[in-house]
Amino acid sequence: MAEAFHLGPEELDLYLDGRLSGNRTSHLETCEQCRTAAEETREVVAQLRALPRLAPGGHFADLIMARVGLAGAAARRAEEHFTGEDLDLWVLGTLPAPREAHLRECPDCQALADAERVLVMRLEALPLFDPRPGFAERVLDEVDLPGLSLIGSWQRWRRGVSRNPLTVGMAAGIGGLLGGSIAASVAWASGNQDTISGAGTWVMTHAQALFWQGVGTASLLLEQQSWYQSARAGLTPGRIVAVGGLAVALYGAGVLALRRLLALPAPGPARALS
Repeated sequence: MAEAFHLGPEELDLYLDGRLSGNRTSHLETCEQCRTAAEETREVVAQLRALPRLAPGGHFADLIMARVGLAGAAARRAEEHFTGEDLDLWVLGTLPAPREAHLRECPDCQALADAERVLVMRLEALPLFDPRPGFAERVLDEVDLPGLSLIGSWQRWRRGVSRNPLTVGMAAGIGGLLGGSIAASVAWASGNQDTISGAGTWVMTHAQALFWQGVGTASLLLEQQSWYQSARAGLTPGRIVAVGGLAVALYGAGVLALRRLLALPAPGPARALS
């Protein structure tokens, strides 16, 4: 009965605020236990008031809400059925604990996990693929590599044409048309030799005249240029030979580089995936 008459926590708070009733204050003044409790409470309140005030940052509320959203998403994720990624993690033994708990409580996911286990065991029991000798050569024979020679292009074109009857017919028609045209041209030319000879002589004569006339006109135009005399003086036989040799060397280097770029890579041995 005496313990029930002592001051409680709410009355101690009223005492520190100066709002404790008179009869309870009289009890506090005469009760050693209540005075000790009041002093301890006063000391705790003083220490709490001495603590520095903390002001949260501007994004404090956003951080709290983000944590709450993540927790809600994690809870929803724990209730969802297993996905393919969950099954892979379960097979590897790295499934998170919440998903493990869901697996133990969900019959549908347990059936899916059992089917996945059976599938993995069957795949592991399959024999490894071991290709027979000559596998790489047979594969490379079926690969249609781009050829850089006329012979290779002709062979690929012939194989492609021979596989399609319509293409064979079109090629035969075009070949017959070209052959007939060539035969008609040869027949006409054999019967009109004089006409062809006269026309050839006339064309050659006029062509030579036009060529030399153009050369003469170009020479006159060059001689009238202001830089012609200085360029003519600078083009000595030694310099002409040096420039020509440099041009030939650059051309040869370009041809070698082009051949290296166009060269096909050497076929390597094929490797089967294990």
